[in-house]
Amino acid sequence: MLVSEILNRASTELTDTPRISWGLEDLISYYNSAISAIASARPDIFIKTQPFACAAGTRQTAPAGTIKLIDIERNTLTGKSIRYVSRADLESLIPSWASSTGGEEAELYIHEPTNISAFWLYPGVKVGMSVELVLSILPTPVTRAEVESGVSVQVDDRYITPCLDWIIYRAFMRDSEVTANASRGQLHLQSFSQALSVSTETDATMLAMRDSQASTNGRRQ
Repeated sequence: MLVSEILNRASTELTDTPRISWGLEDLISYYNSAISAIASARPDIFIKTQPFACAAGTRQTAPAGTIKLIDIERNTLTGKSIRYVSRADLESLIPSWASSTGGEEAELYIHEPTNISAFWLYPGVKVGMSVELVLSILPTPVTRAEVESGVSVQVDDRYITPCLDWIIYRAFMRDSEVTANASRGQLHLQSFSQALSVSTETDATMLAMRDSQASTNGRRQ
């Protein structure tokens, strides 16, 4: 589906097809906000693997738009894997680890969920050394020119309805001083939250079924 199509549907739901109350720029802003909200609730659907050129030393800054760092797979050049280690464990073994630098490849990495934007490599590496990051990253916001030229929605069909609900919620909440609009906006927010919650539960159930089946098959061999 095209972004323009979902925005047309939003205008219809808002009974504002001439876009008098909510212009195209408003709706594009609400669409980009919807993608951000979906990404916050379901970072797993925006996972990608990409090379990352390192800064010199141990401390690295994740790419702009990173929602969550999932893993650091390997050194790009050599293919050697990089293992996760906790900060406490590394400091107990190598107290001076943070000051190391000049390495040709990394062996270990540290990442703390409370600090989304940073991770650390050991040994500290040379500038430009490349590693493969697995991360959830927010798609680039769409522009009016892209919408008018026919850019596609940045989520698959399962998330079209939640995306639409969020757009309508944001539109109604702009005029939330009108009691009816505030109530309707909250209904769409509830629909958005419920749809994302059901999607999460469904995926978790499918993964549990897969793991259970794999475990059963393993015992039968």
